[in-house]
Amino acid sequence: MARDAPRLILLPPGADLADAFARELIGRCRAQLPDLAALTIVVPASAAIPHLRRRLTHHAGRGLLGPRLVTLAGFAAQHVGAEPALSALECRLLLTEALRRHRNLFPAQDNARVAEALFELFEELTAQRFDPGADEDAFRARLASAYGGAVPLDWLSREAQIVHKLWLAFRQDCGDRSPAATHLAGLRAMLDASPAPVHLVGCDEFSAGERALLAPALRKGRAELWLSGRERGHDGATTAALIEALGIEPERRDAPAGALSALLDAAFDTEVKGSDPFTREAVNGSDPFTKGVRPLFRIVEAGGAEHEARCVDLAVRQALLAGAQDVVVLTQDRRLARRLRALLERANIPLQDHAGWALSTSRAAAALDAWLECLEGRFRFRPLLDLLKSGFAEVDPQALDRLERKLIYRDGIDGGLKALIDAAHSKPLEALLKKLKAAAFTVPRAGRAVPARRWTESLIQSLDRIGLRERLVQDEAGAQLARLLGALDAAFARVPLTLRWEEFRELLDGAIERATFAPTTGRGAVRLLTLEQAAGLRCEQLIVAGATREQLPGASKRDPFFSQSVRAELGLPDWQARQQLALARLRGALDRAQSVLVTYAAGSDDEPAQASPWIEAIEAQAARAGVSLRDADLARLAFSRDCEVGDVQAGVAGPQRRPAPATPPALLPERLSATGHQVLLDCPYRFFARSLLKLESEHAPDEDPDRSDYGKHVHRILHAFATQVPGLPPPFEGPINARTRAAAQARLEEIAAAEFAPGLERRALTLTWAAEFRASIPGLLDWMSRRPPLREVRTEAELSADLDGLRLHGILDRIETRLNGTRVIVDYKAGKVPKEDDVLTGEAVQLLHYALLDPQVTAVEYRPLREKKFKPVLIEDELPALREAARARLQRALARLRDGAPLPAQGIEHVCEYCDYAGLCRREDWSPTADRGDKHG
Repeated sequence: MARDAPRLILLPPGADLADAFARELIGRCRAQLPDLAALTIVVPASAAIPHLRRRLTHHAGRGLLGPRLVTLAGFAAQHVGAEPALSALECRLLLTEALRRHRNLFPAQDNARVAEALFELFEELTAQRFDPGADEDAFRARLASAYGGAVPLDWLSREAQIVHKLWLAFRQDCGDRSPAATHLAGLRAMLDASPAPVHLVGCDEFSAGERALLAPALRKGRAELWLSGRERGHDGATTAALIEALGIEPERRDAPAGALSALLDAAFDTEVKGSDPFTREAVNGSDPFTKGVRPLFRIVEAGGAEHEARCVDLAVRQALLAGAQDVVVLTQDRRLARRLRALLERANIPLQDHAGWALSTSRAAAALDAWLECLEGRFRFRPLLDLLKSGFAEVDPQALDRLERKLIYRDGIDGGLKALIDAAHSKPLEALLKKLKAAAFTVPRAGRAVPARRWTESLIQSLDRIGLRERLVQDEAGAQLARLLGALDAAFARVPLTLRWEEFRELLDGAIERATFAPTTGRGAVRLLTLEQAAGLRCEQLIVAGATREQLPGASKRDPFFSQSVRAELGLPDWQARQQLALARLRGALDRAQSVLVTYAAGSDDEPAQASPWIEAIEAQAARAGVSLRDADLARLAFSRDCEVGDVQAGVAGPQRRPAPATPPALLPERLSATGHQVLLDCPYRFFARSLLKLESEHAPDEDPDRSDYGKHVHRILHAFATQVPGLPPPFEGPINARTRAAAQARLEEIAAAEFAPGLERRALTLTWAAEFRASIPGLLDWMSRRPPLREVRTEAELSADLDGLRLHGILDRIETRLNGTRVIVDYKAGKVPKEDDVLTGEAVQLLHYALLDPQVTAVEYRPLREKKFKPVLIEDELPALREAARARLQRALARLRDGAPLPAQGIEHVCEYCDYAGLCRREDWSPTADRGDKHG
């Protein structure tokens, strides 16, 4: 190619740009093959490199030496300037210092966050070649013109003053060494020094500064630009604007249209042609929707976030089983991406994530955060355990077990190294705690400001002392975190600041939030990309996931400075330009894919699912031709057992079902409480975990009180009202009637005050509990005064009875013996009361279990303390029949346990909602109807 021939080649949106470019380049350089090392090819994103390299090799028919394939940023970074460039981190620190010099600009604002926003703005201004100039009044006048006079002058003056003053300070501190300025300088130098023309393939976005450098290079033949797209329609606005900005007439070339080109053209045209709707025959009389039996374009509306992730997971596995070699999942939704990654890893499918992962979400960052929280919070037990269990701290397992189980959960020590060391009574544990204490002393505790580098040096030293830093570098995310700490330390060395600990922590947290890391994965057939990385994308199967209005095109970016009109006036990209670029990239990706699946779901249960308007436009255009793009089968199959993960690599996608556990004979219980009885009927698996394996959740020292804590207080009060309880006032003697009622109420209030008194000093909630019980006293005394004459009343009475070799037992709140010798069992309810229908049908078995303990019991009763909210339940006439039914049902259940019956989860929603074993349960592996036909025994 002659160096003085302008080259801007434009192909249709569906064309294989990489293939067309590779064919022409190899044709030009045939005599030089295989040595193309002198050539440089610039691509918009690294995701475009593999396909372009394959096409070059294909057309050359052999392996190649070169060419160099880089992004524009990578190309410019190859130039090394005379002065060392400043990193983004160093620029933010300089802005932080500038904000301190101008404290009046942002009163009561966090300097680090303001510096972040200003840095982004100043980088944009530099990239777009905008200079506010030295005259603040002229800058204010320009802003006023952009606002159209609609903004109050005082506010406008304030915004102009802020930006202008800090821009001048930033330029003075950074000079031409900021990242954006360094990039432009490097691009200019590389274009001038390149021995051969630079080829830009698929690059569809340039800043004003980049265009100013590329346009002359294109005109003089020192560069050529290959684009795909069209110059009309909503999707063509970006291409048309770029061509106009470069000022070069493109060489327009034809290429075979893609199967979806006609549909996409019609969907994104700026005018709807009512007389010429899109039809199936629009593309050479062929059918653009099907290829064999598989539709080329499918849309799936999922029922929720998890359902959508399962749909995408299934679609990926279907594509791989069908022989696809290049599957791309395109999404802006990082939460969906994380869930998809987990699902694919379960199927042993590597996912190449080109966007990387937020460093702040990694285990390594969590371990560092736990250490910082330990330093700041006197080693409270939660961050301490998080640190020691992170896998990055060197810990003796037995010492950790003693610390957690005995000192924290059994002895209730909620933190503090001194308290933990004093209670350790174990040399390994003492050594561990003392090592932490010594490391903590390396970080200064004073609240005063110190040179910032002292914070990084002392923090790194403390990490070395506890062995955390050594283990971090052995992990991919941890190594990135260690490098970030080193970079922050180096930045403080070049930009000296004086910071308080809180300010240092803000800077550190911000740096971790911005950082990403890319875990190493084997070369696989599945790639995860964002829309920004989709420029020039071509693949076999494209899955556009999370295609909602919120994600595609996404909400308008909230720029902290300047409205959209002012941004346009200053030459900064506004929302409309960003949206047009995103649409162009989406359209190109859809057009160049062999098959497309679009999925979307509602963001929450109370919101309807709304597809992206771009997807709606495509669907509406297809509907005009009488074609439905909806795929109901994939949504239906996503949770199907037949589509559960199997050995995908072996080409088998059968379900992997884990059997429900059987009853181990050695673990059969000797005793059964009313609670265990209820659990056995509600959920066999829960009974297996609770009563057979005896798994119990730990109670943390700082665990929030719940309704059961209130119930314990109430039962002690009512027990003390009838029987002497150590530490509480004496019980009330005699019957309760009109004459004794006042005395009874006074005694009950006295007992309640004594019971709640210790908690009033520790928990404000205890005051609420005391008031609630006091309000229930009148109704409780009314009920007691209506009781018939009794021979005896016992409270907290423990009863037991044998049933087929099993000892049934229970502790009864109140058991009354009438004058005729019959008995009534009363259970006080401080909270929810079971429904009478559930008792009569045997679903709520507590009272019936108690009735099995004593044949003299003729009535059972639930007595609610909150009568206005719950109704009492009294079972008397029906009790004999219900007791025998409960006995027979329990006998059948016990017989099945002894026979080794499987114990699956019933999957009853209200039971699962409050289950402590959700993390262990695999109810989806078991039939939801298992044992349900004999649920009553």
